[in-house]
Amino acid sequence: MKKQKVQAKINLEALAGGAFAEKLNEALMQVAENIQNPNTEATTKRQITVNIKFTPNKTRQMVGTQIAVTTKLAATEAIDTQMVMGVNMRTGQIEIAEYDGQIRGQMDLSDFTDADQDQESEETQAAAPTPGQNPTGKPLDLKNRGKQAPAAATELVPGRDYDPDTGEVYETAGQPTDDRQTTGGRNNMKVVKIAPAKEA
Repeated sequence: MKKQKVQAKINLEALAGGAFAEKLNEALMQVAENIQNPNTEATTKRQITVNIKFTPNKTRQMVGTQIAVTTKLAATEAIDTQMVMGVNMRTGQIEIAEYDGQIRGQMDLSDFTDADQDQESEETQAAAPTPGQNPTGKPLDLKNRGKQAPAAATELVPGRDYDPDTGEVYETAGQPTDDRQTTGGRNNMKVVKIAPAKEA
């Protein structure tokens, strides 16, 4: 068969209504973005493949044409991390989370800082006297707490509370002067005699 000369009258920019040129431009943009991506290997080869399939009919005059434009790009580099997973004993559900370098149940340094601040705040509030309460500055006797302390002895004044010559103590000794009943300007009081101390 004599070889015939083929004359092509196809404009690639107008092929398929301009769809072929559009797909080729999209592929070029994908290659450019992939090269500029810092997460890819710089020296990896990129590739654009144009695949055209022809399916003629029996008369060989009509040919179905299918055009595909594909790209082969550099893969992004892998990112390493760690995950932890387990069953929540309270809910019974399986939980998964990213491992942040801390063992489960282990306290972080920030936990101690927060706990110390809370404890100092509680101690400050406990140490502060309540309104109407005067701090004594004396340590608490926890062993004998709840027991009533003995009343302090009242100092007796000579002439007012007892007779300095005889040692007799007045019954109203230790009471305020205003509480003593008087009759005719003289104190109405009883005298309690105290036996003189025996000489050794």
